[in-house]
Amino acid sequence: MKTSIHTRHISEKTWEEESGFLSFLSKVPAEVQRFEESFRMGLRYLHLPPEAIDGDEQRAQNTAFVVVRKNRLLPERDYCLYAVFEDRSLKAGYGIYRDNRITTVKEIAPLTQFKKAEQTLYGWLRELLKISCEKP
Repeated sequence: MKTSIHTRHISEKTWEEESGFLSFLSKVPAEVQRFEESFRMGLRYLHLPPEAIDGDEQRAQNTAFVVVRKNRLLPERDYCLYAVFEDRSLKAGYGIYRDNRITTVKEIAPLTQFKKAEQTLYGWLRELLKISCEKP
């Protein structure tokens, strides 16, 4: 009896596990590091959420990840890619990162399919490089 209960408990996966959400999020820091090592563009993964996104402290509490780019050619602005967990999706955007706060400059279509989402992450990182090179 103990074995069947134990087996049943293990086989019941949460939505976060089943969808690939947790797996994807666990890979983001390493993928950002790999991208940075390949291209040396000043990217860094932040391990703590920002204080606020567009002035909203509550929304910032649901931050899944933030990647900041320091562009040496435009040192007055640090641009970032951020993603917020909302309604079983990652709502992402590009923003200006200053004083541990993000001001959105462009929103991205939400990510809802997390299995094999690394390609989407690479696209987001490439776009972050482009955006951070544009003068405001």
